[in-house]
Amino acid sequence: MVLAEKHGTCSFPVFRDEYSYFLTTLNLYFKYNVTRVLNEAGYLPSNTEKYPLGGIVSAIQNAFHATPKLDCSKDAVNELHLCFYKDFKPRDCIIERSPENDNYFSSSSCPKYVSLPVYTSSGVDDATAAIPWILENEPL
Repeated sequence: MVLAEKHGTCSFPVFRDEYSYFLTTLNLYFKYNVTRVLNEAGYLPSNTEKYPLGGIVSAIQNAFHATPKLDCSKDAVNELHLCFYKDFKPRDCIIERSPENDNYFSSSSCPKYVSLPVYTSSGVDDATAAIPWILENEPL
């Protein structure tokens, strides 16, 4: 049971077994469909098209009422993190406090304009989506 020793261990007070953990994760994945939100806002997967980072973040904020965290490599989005409270309601992915004005902000390794690279799922032939994304629960 290597998985239970590493991934999802912080969720133990909420989930008592792996099945409940993964079932909830899948339900959240479909409920908070980032790819659909981005596509509806006009942000389509492309290895060459560049989109304003602020527009991508705004689309997510408008849909889920929370600020995501994005991780980029050069000018391409690699991951988009959605953060949740322990009751699975979205929350801002607050990373640190700004020393200049004492406001919270979500750090990002992304430039002002980014691409949403096309990727092919290793599990399904010809399945593409904008970006993989990760759910993060509130730290314990």
